[in-house]
Amino acid sequence: MSKNFAYAFKTSLPVLFGYLFLGIGYGLYMHNLGFSFWYPTLMAATIYGGSVEFVIANMLTQQFNPLNVLLITAVVGFRQFFYGISMLRNTQKLVGENLC
Repeated sequence: MSKNFAYAFKTSLPVLFGYLFLGIGYGLYMHNLGFSFWYPTLMAATIYGGSVEFVIANMLTQQFNPLNVLLITAVVGFRQFFYGISMLRNTQKLVGENLC
């Protein structure tokens, strides 16, 4: 292992444990709802927004309403919009500093 990889792994270990416990919790939740192993695996691979996965899991047990799924997914994922705004502002500062 290279020195950089070892440092990055050590630094990101707390985040890894956080995702590990969330993943176990999500898997147990889906199992208790009666879904097989493949449902949470595919949902984790295709849904960007971890908290949406928990909401969608509950919606899969009810009558399907595409408008509700779209609306809830948009509202929960809207937080990414604010992340983007703050990144845009920081990017503009960096570009301005590099031009001078």
